[in-house]
Amino acid sequence: MGFFALLLKFLSPLEAMICAVAAFLHNLYIFPFYGRRKIEKDFEKEKRYSAIVSYPAVVFFIILFSYLTNFKDIKMAMAVAASSWAVLSFGDSVAGFLGKILGGPRLLWNKEKTWAGSISFFIFSGLFSYPFFNYTLEKKIFDSDAKLLMLTLLCAFCCAVVESLSGQYDDNISFPFVAFSIFSLYSCFDFKGMKQSLFVFNLDNNLNAIFLFTLVSINFGFALVAYLKKWVDLKGFLFGLFLGFVVILSRGIKGYIVLILFFLIANFSTFYRKKLKEERGIEEENKGRRGIESVFSKGLAPMVFSFFSFEAFALCLSFYASDTVATEFGKTSQGKTFSLIELKEVAPGISGAVTLKGTFYGILSIFVFNLISLFDYNSHQINIKFFLISVVLVAMFFFIESIINDINKRIRVTSKVLIHIVLGFLLCAFSSAISCFAGSGS
Repeated sequence: MGFFALLLKFLSPLEAMICAVAAFLHNLYIFPFYGRRKIEKDFEKEKRYSAIVSYPAVVFFIILFSYLTNFKDIKMAMAVAASSWAVLSFGDSVAGFLGKILGGPRLLWNKEKTWAGSISFFIFSGLFSYPFFNYTLEKKIFDSDAKLLMLTLLCAFCCAVVESLSGQYDDNISFPFVAFSIFSLYSCFDFKGMKQSLFVFNLDNNLNAIFLFTLVSINFGFALVAYLKKWVDLKGFLFGLFLGFVVILSRGIKGYIVLILFFLIANFSTFYRKKLKEERGIEEENKGRRGIESVFSKGLAPMVFSFFSFEAFALCLSFYASDTVATEFGKTSQGKTFSLIELKEVAPGISGAVTLKGTFYGILSIFVFNLISLFDYNSHQINIKFFLISVVLVAMFFFIESIINDINKRIRVTSKVLIHIVLGFLLCAFSSAISCFAGSGS
């Protein structure tokens, strides 16, 4: 089915989405009568959920999101969709096939996956997504393009990592959106502008080098304190240390302050009225000590996008902070806890459930976080238009995350870690597109 992505060169976004809807309805209602049940696995039949149904739905959203982030250039939008579709079709299928055929050592973090499968995913997703992008954009399929090559390699690596994570009943709904998010950057940055914006490329004298060393030392000290205070475990400490180092290299002290702001808000929320949470039996696992899954799930997207857009980096952390605030403050609420899907009262601490207290403080944290991170301390002003747009955008993802968690709680097709990662990448894609086309003033 992956070669159908080449047809995007000749279709409008609306026509392509109509085709995706038709394929979805066919696979859902018609295909079961003559073939779907024969190719479904036993656990798919038991769960009444088939990846062959989710496949066209994912393609639909990839096309829709590509159009929304590149509506000024339809050809570019379809090229982004085609390359993301290629990763979905060829990277995943070849990885699954070669992983079983070649076998070999298992991944350290997921014993159900092999190194051969993940390496195959990396190679073949890149081999197909690069020419699909160029072909749809009406260029020579292997036309030399350093920017596209960089995004292709970054996409292949990130998607291979995301695809390899455990807890995925259906990985079709995770890494394709990561691929879209990365390829959507193509029209919003250039190497020259990227180089000028990154802190590491502006170290032109010894004073700056000393400043960098000082920041790195502060990062190590802060990460060590977090470990000794038992805010994170050893693996969380190591990844957090690496995340801080990357943010320093990409965004300097401004980016690092935003990262620390997120960390402080998240940890304050986690330990807020901890005894009450313990009494209710809904405290954070491991006594509030964040492990590698928590740190990685909320660190991967902002770390990647810190190299491309400060706004995307900041808004992503704003979203993650608001999610933690709403969850942890909501656990201490004396009021009712509701399911947004069923619109009825549920037990506190349930994934996807909301409270008025948690929602209020979650939205408040978005407002405060965005105000602090988007404020221009050189000009002592803020772009009000972009600030308001950013608050609305993050608030939308804030509610979407609750709805998706509520749905996933019932069908269990993925993990909360993957939901955090995917929504983080999508938010980064939309926020970088808005800052590119609308202007952020920062």
